[in-house]
Amino acid sequence: MNPRVTEERYRVRYYELNGNWKASIASIMDYFNDVVTLQSVEVGHDVETMRFSGYAWLLLRWEIDIRRFPAFMEKLLVRTVPHSMNKFYAYRRFEVIDESGTLIVHGKSQWILIDAQKRRPVRIADKHYEVYGLSKDFNEPLEFEDLSELELPDLSNVLKVRQSDLDTNGHANNVSYVRWIMQTVPGDFESKELKKLCIQYKHESMKGEEVLIESGFEDRDGLKIGLHRVTSGGKKLAIACTKWL
Repeated sequence: MNPRVTEERYRVRYYELNGNWKASIASIMDYFNDVVTLQSVEVGHDVETMRFSGYAWLLLRWEIDIRRFPAFMEKLLVRTVPHSMNKFYAYRRFEVIDESGTLIVHGKSQWILIDAQKRRPVRIADKHYEVYGLSKDFNEPLEFEDLSELELPDLSNVLKVRQSDLDTNGHANNVSYVRWIMQTVPGDFESKELKKLCIQYKHESMKGEEVLIESGFEDRDGLKIGLHRVTSGGKKLAIACTKWL
């Protein structure tokens, strides 16, 4: 087994910053989405090719640990490598490395292969294992934190899915959910730094759909913990957990 590694260099741009002159969590996720798309293009499984073949990858989970956020103008190396595939599911890792060679952000994700028309899971074919350098004999999944359900929200926000929230698959991009969630983070969190993000996607959302974002916060183990829920018409779209220090 020789998993395919894809790397890309980035420089933190002004429009990627939060109020502290650091790259936002959404920008980090944009780097991850960009580099995994580059790998898909490299192996001939880009979005258009997959669409023509009738299949699509849907993202189910992110779990991202942040040691520190990169600053304005900082140069970065972003890397992704597939971990394993099993039946309908695929797992991969991500890293952000600074100019000194230090790992500053690492993430992992879970994906599912679906029939693009029926929106149902399909078994991953041998060709996918081959192009990503994976063995069918190694099918261990990555482990993810169990996410607690939000019970009593402290803050909420209602919005409609905009054209700018969509991706090339025609539904709200996975990063859009995180941007929505960050709008419900209290203002006094500006003095804190996000250390971990976990998000699990349940259903797709489309342009014009009204979504409700709810968040609740508690102190635990020296951290401020945020529990988040995104729904539409009673349908759960995503749940998430953020950890702040």
